[in-house]
Amino acid sequence: MASKGKVYFLTAYIEFLLDTGIKSEEYYLGDASRFLRFLLTRVEEGDIEAFLEPSSPSYQKRLRKTLRKFYSFAHEELKITNTALERV
Repeated sequence: MASKGKVYFLTAYIEFLLDTGIKSEEYYLGDASRFLRFLLTRVEEGDIEAFLEPSSPSYQKRLRKTLRKFYSFAHEELKITNTALERV
């Protein structure tokens, strides 16, 4: 599979699984999802700032807005709580 810089992460993962012959991606996606939730509960404020740092001021503003929405989803739908994410 060719490198796809702007493909959504999980979409690219599903394509990868199918390209490698996996017939049912359910377990693979479930495990990946649990791992990402695990990581989200442990991200620290410094990690978030490092992610935002190389961006232009206008892009940082947009990222903060979209990450706040993502955290709302993570908190409300997945019951993920992390005070560092609350401060984005």
